[in-house]
Amino acid sequence: MAFLDDPDFLISHIRNSCVTSDDTGMCEMVIVNEEAENNKVKQRRKIVGFPHTPDTVSSVASSVAQSFDIAVSPDIQKPRSKTGGKTKKGRDQDIKIKNIAWKDRQESVSSDDIEDAFKKRPIKNKKLSGSSSQLSKQIKESNREPSNPYLDYARFDGEAYQGTCPTKKLRIFLTMLSEDEAAIPIFVTVLGTAHVQDLIGLIMYKYTADDLGPALKGTTDQYCLRIAEDDGEVDMDFPALDKDELITKFGFTCLALVENEPKPVTKQAVAQTATSNSVILKVNDPRHGFSHVKLDSRRAKMKVVYDKMLKKRGLRRTGHEYVLEKQSEPGVPIDLEAPLDSMGTTEFVLTRGGRKQSSNEKDSGEVKFDFTSFQYKSYRLQMLHKLRTVTEIQLGVSLEGIEIDPVSTPRTSKLWPVKQKPVSYDMENIADCEVTDWKNGGRTAFRIWYYSNNSHEFKHHDFEADNIIADEIVMKLKHIFKSTVSEKRRNFLSAKEKKGVRRKNNR
Repeated sequence: MAFLDDPDFLISHIRNSCVTSDDTGMCEMVIVNEEAENNKVKQRRKIVGFPHTPDTVSSVASSVAQSFDIAVSPDIQKPRSKTGGKTKKGRDQDIKIKNIAWKDRQESVSSDDIEDAFKKRPIKNKKLSGSSSQLSKQIKESNREPSNPYLDYARFDGEAYQGTCPTKKLRIFLTMLSEDEAAIPIFVTVLGTAHVQDLIGLIMYKYTADDLGPALKGTTDQYCLRIAEDDGEVDMDFPALDKDELITKFGFTCLALVENEPKPVTKQAVAQTATSNSVILKVNDPRHGFSHVKLDSRRAKMKVVYDKMLKKRGLRRTGHEYVLEKQSEPGVPIDLEAPLDSMGTTEFVLTRGGRKQSSNEKDSGEVKFDFTSFQYKSYRLQMLHKLRTVTEIQLGVSLEGIEIDPVSTPRTSKLWPVKQKPVSYDMENIADCEVTDWKNGGRTAFRIWYYSNNSHEFKHHDFEADNIIADEIVMKLKHIFKSTVSEKRRNFLSAKEKKGVRRKNNR
């Protein structure tokens, strides 16, 4: 082989020998891949110093051919690179790209041609349309309207402050309107810090803002607020509210705006001036609520107030003597012979008890009441019916429930053969107990509500007894209600409250 001068033949022979002597097969894959690359390189370069003889040309052509000893496996291929997909994607993007050759313009455009291409057009001034916004119309109309002379009192309107500060909602009847319109009240919410004078101004402000007629006269000094009934009737027996007092001092919810008209001096006017020193007292009753008592003079004795309260409540003097006490000094009875102007207050309490109890007696009495209210106790009273006469029964009250047992007498058995059946109710089914009427002769009617398991609804029994017995039964049941929890009682009170709210809204 030393005498061979053909380099291509020598290279091909060396490759063939290497491939045939390789047992691993890796050399075959390397050499096969190099064949195509070497051919491309050889075609591009010029071989210098090697004469292209016919022998050499044949040897070159033979070197490109694959050796018969090399068996290429079909599975052995060059793995495709990841850049192949990217190249195809770039090729697709190149199709969408269009290359435009930039050429300098040969012809120059004159300034006249440019001005003709971009001419200035004259702009005509557009006339403003006569249409305007709704806000502008309202502003113009508001300027034409006369100003409300009572605008200063608008700051006492409490409609926007409900829930954030003390307010009071009132029903106001306007007596200056016609008879039909005066019966319909307007609702006014006033701040708790306002005086009666401020409330009058607020009512006059709303009256003027709603454009009601007839027009109001003058200032707030020419009008006053008086107590009114639910139907709008003005109670002229009571004087007008003091304009210097806070509106929260008065517990009335229905008031009427009345004009202060000057009247000629008559005998009636003289009589009214004589009673101008009259005063209204508020007397609270822990069992029946509060009442208003009117006195003609502040020099009247407290015995007059005491007698009027007993007469109004239909009470009679028994072993438990009723006494008057000051609202600010509970437990201290006042002297009935003392005049009103020496009391220093207009609020009193009517309680039962003839003497002042010491602190030890009060504590022991409260403990005894709390202890005995849970014990069983029976009372003899009368049960009222709608379609038959009253029935004398024995009512037993305890923490577990109530029992109603009829008391039969020879007289009732002959006159009325139908007997009252004994019944009992668990305290869980007792919903409420309330006083319904105070009758003359020292009698009180009360009602006990219960839940019927048969009809699945709330029913009631009506009873009548002496004032002392009725008050004791009502207080005993209410004390038991506070110490026990009942789902039926909660549902009853909730339904009762909703019914009361619905009734107020319908008025």
